[in-house]
Amino acid sequence: MKHVYKVLTVILFYTSLCNGMFAEQGADFKANGTVKGRITDSSKQTLPGATVIVESIHTGVTSDANGYYTLSNLRPGIYDVKVSYVGYTPKVIKIKVINGKTLEENITLDEGATLHEINITGAFSGQRRALQQQKSKMGIVNVVSADQVGKFPDSNIGDALKRISGVNVQYDQGEARYGQVRGTSADYTSVTIDGDRLPSASGDTRNIQLDLIPADMIQTIELNKVVTSDMDGDAIGGEINLITKSTPSHRILNATVGSGYNWISDKPQLNLGLTYGNRFFNNKLGIMLAASYQYAPGGSDNTEFTYVNDGKNNIILNKAEVRQYYVTRERQSYSAAFDYKFNPANKIWFKAIYNKRNDWENRYRITYKKLDSSDKKQSVVLQTKGGDNGDDKNARLERQQTYDFNLGGEHELNALAINWGVSYSRASEDKPNERYFGISLKSPFSSSFQDVSGRQPYSNIKIPDIEGNNWTIDELTNSNRHIYENEWKGKLDFTLPIGNGGEYGKLKFGGKFASKVKDRDTKNYEYKDVIGDEWKNHLTSEIRNGFMPGDQYPIGTDFVSKKYLGSIDFNKLTGTEVLEDAAGNYHANENIKSGYIRYDRQLSKKSDLIVGFRVENTNLKYSGFNLIADNDGNQSITATGSLKNHYTNLLPSVLYKYNIDDNCKLRASFTKTLARPKYTDLIPNVNYNVQDATAEIGNEKLRPTTCNNFDLSSEYYFKSVGLVSVGLFYKDLHNVIVTEKWVGSAKELPSNIGNNDYVIEKPNNAYDGGIFGTELAYERDFGFITPALKCIGFYGTYTYTHSTTRNYNFEHRVVANGEKIKMQGTPEHTANASIYFEKSGVNIRLSYNTASSFIDEMGTEAALDRYYDHVNYLDLNASFTFGKKFKTTIYADATNLLNQPLRYYQGTKERTMQVEYYGARINCGIKINL
Repeated sequence: MKHVYKVLTVILFYTSLCNGMFAEQGADFKANGTVKGRITDSSKQTLPGATVIVESIHTGVTSDANGYYTLSNLRPGIYDVKVSYVGYTPKVIKIKVINGKTLEENITLDEGATLHEINITGAFSGQRRALQQQKSKMGIVNVVSADQVGKFPDSNIGDALKRISGVNVQYDQGEARYGQVRGTSADYTSVTIDGDRLPSASGDTRNIQLDLIPADMIQTIELNKVVTSDMDGDAIGGEINLITKSTPSHRILNATVGSGYNWISDKPQLNLGLTYGNRFFNNKLGIMLAASYQYAPGGSDNTEFTYVNDGKNNIILNKAEVRQYYVTRERQSYSAAFDYKFNPANKIWFKAIYNKRNDWENRYRITYKKLDSSDKKQSVVLQTKGGDNGDDKNARLERQQTYDFNLGGEHELNALAINWGVSYSRASEDKPNERYFGISLKSPFSSSFQDVSGRQPYSNIKIPDIEGNNWTIDELTNSNRHIYENEWKGKLDFTLPIGNGGEYGKLKFGGKFASKVKDRDTKNYEYKDVIGDEWKNHLTSEIRNGFMPGDQYPIGTDFVSKKYLGSIDFNKLTGTEVLEDAAGNYHANENIKSGYIRYDRQLSKKSDLIVGFRVENTNLKYSGFNLIADNDGNQSITATGSLKNHYTNLLPSVLYKYNIDDNCKLRASFTKTLARPKYTDLIPNVNYNVQDATAEIGNEKLRPTTCNNFDLSSEYYFKSVGLVSVGLFYKDLHNVIVTEKWVGSAKELPSNIGNNDYVIEKPNNAYDGGIFGTELAYERDFGFITPALKCIGFYGTYTYTHSTTRNYNFEHRVVANGEKIKMQGTPEHTANASIYFEKSGVNIRLSYNTASSFIDEMGTEAALDRYYDHVNYLDLNASFTFGKKFKTTIYADATNLLNQPLRYYQGTKERTMQVEYYGARINCGIKINL
């Protein structure tokens, strides 16, 4: 109840603040009029972020991401309206406002003389539009247009994001999967489609996997590093808003055909894309349709190592793995956008996007087990991972899908603007017939390992042949997994200008309701005791020649073949359910109700202010299963029952912008945001295995992480195209969630299982923390040096972050005197650099990206903490564009030229935990714009 009183107090404050302004207007609302329209250039390209000023009352607006603007609550009369945009000649038009009417006034701008001289096209044109949007925003925003994405060799949205200041990405199979913003964990960043958060297809995170969405399906990427009160509050790192292709102002038709190559798979790739848009019925109906298809055979070469403390403070090798992956990735994406204008004051729209990624994976793994134990306990296991021989192509199929359907409307009731939207989203992950066949041999290997605690430990003993040795079946399993998350959302927003044309500001308020349901259902069965010896006749030689971690590993080892594994008819066999996997199933329901109020005010010709307040109420209901395994290996599961949790967060925000002049901006802000716990962390289960002495414990008492964000930035925009900027930020985090790991006991475990030496994992609100950072960015062509260099440009960003932790609340981890625990997911240095050449249709770009190492996961002690190693990426792409009526672009890309591996290390930099190589990739093709 106290939260309700706080909310009412804030609403009353805003009401009293604006009461005098409302009184002055009185009944004038009914007599006032509105002007709205779309701003384009002479080639009919929309101009987002254009400044539209009513000169006589010194107030105005900026056009949205699709070039639309609205001037509302203007008293009847004739006004001079000035429209300006970077690189275009400002235009002043006269408009006549009529009582209670909405006037539609579309405006076309012409390029300025300066830009005619330097021939702004291609990347420069997209860069100009992106910079104009950043310039006009109140908060700290980075914008990447579709034109800019097309000039980098980025196949998915995650790869495109790594070009933005303050963003680091984490990889899977050579592609960016999760984005980290300003030194925060990927779980702290919200990913939205047209402003609505997407559900996650993964079972253990709230974040969508960015490699689901092809880069060519997005019109604009907005990274909002500062959120306002009308945006969702779960965005500690920021909000990555993916703006889908919207209805155009004229007919467009684009097509892409391309191919590529990867040396691991030794197979060609296929890339296809098509976009069509137009307006019909006297421009009342707009349509945009787009499709993208990518088929990319690939793979990776991998080694992994696990270290433990032997109880005498010695870190020793426990397990070593050699892995060969073959992965074929297929991406499909389809989108549609429609809008219909009944009249200038009323419009409805519908948007839909569907994304699907199929990963067909075969993995051949050598595992040296229990290397820290006696010789008789040690073994080597050769495991084949695959699927059935139907649609799964004898490979493990992971199919992730997302749907998003969004219906909305924009209406004007005199001066009051009303926007509404309802949406349905769904994300799912299916792994049908995921199969593992492992064979094992008892044999000591620990004494044969070289370079232990180094970068590439390996055994110098040959793996014994399968024929003539006592190899036995270690595992034969077949599993089916289905994860889905459904989300319904509804929102209603009101915008009310105060005074003539909003000369006293603008009041925005509204509410939103989101209802989410997430389920995980896994069924896995073991068949090793009911299969015969036929497998010995179906072997294949794997671990390929050219294995990138080195030829010291067992090249050409025999494994059970994927074709034999895929041919097994498990319907004719009787298996035993693996309850450890079933114990990971859960059901979660989450309802979020939110409301906000926001007041925008131009304090003077040079300064603007936004004050906002948001309240979010979260109600959860979830259930799972507990796993019990006795000393004989007998397992059972019991339901946890249903538990509930609820909390309310109050999220104030203040944003200030000062315009030193038209090209120099200062911004300052304070906001409060949050990050909700993962569903899997909240499930109140206790799963343990007596034989392996491991336990996983859920924590239904987890609280959301909250953060006070302080930001200060300055930007200078060059008169041609480019900017230089510097920013400072500090994030004050509370109740940071960390998965704590320790060796010992836990009060949640039964007392009769000998629980003093278990490896236990449990999520916990472990500490409070702080992240201080600075961001630098510079982008400009070199024409300021001499006109001859105007075709060459440079783009560079650098971010420094420093994290600290305090107020420790670990259950078992002991923080030593002087020990400095860093925030997880915080690289100290992140940088991008790109030099490009563009002239006469030729575009060449060399791009470099780097990030320093950071702690990724806490171990049982500091010496066993897991770190994500530093990365250095170098990419090259070139294109040639020709033709006017039929603009044609021939392109070629080469990525990962440095063959940067994914690498984790444990405790010290030399102690490799995982290293995975992907090799370089090349692509080429043709794009046609009709």
